Amino acid sequence: MNKFIYFGVIISALLFFTSASDHEFQTSTTKVELNDGSNALTFHSKFVTADLEKAVGVSSTNADQFNRAVESYLKRNFVVKINNETKTFKYHTAQTSPKATRLYFEIPNVTNVRTIEIRNSMLISEFAQQQNFMTFNILGKRDNFVTKRGSETGRISL
Repeated sequence: MNKFIYFGVIISALLFFTSASDHEFQTSTTKVELNDGSNALTFHSKFVTADLEKAVGVSSTNADQFNRAVESYLKRNFVVKINNETKTFKYHTAQTSPKATRLYFEIPNVTNVRTIEIRNSMLISEFAQQQNFMTFNILGKRDNFVTKRGSETGRISL
């Protein structure tokens, strides 16, 4: 009988810690690319859908309203400077599933890139532990940085 109680306590503890840890560590990833022959700097970001819905205040089940809210939120919380000049990006769409949402946007007509600076404060005001992982592949050069509360901006030099 003691084995069953011990086993039950272990299983209960594992279930509790597994469910409690689902959102203890919030992250997003953004892939930034500029390829040979292309003049568009492309961005592919991935977020936990529930976290992004909380931040924008709109459910992803209403695609049009969600996309408008995401675009507005993105423009306030994601700022790109190329060669110290702020650039405006073109938002394309969000692809959502119950677990993850992918955002696609780009900056067209990019040439002579020497530096890229990004302020990525996505979800940082909603989640104290949010970390945004940024990876770059710019004309074959790879780099990365992480933004988080208190350190929302990163920069790469080419």
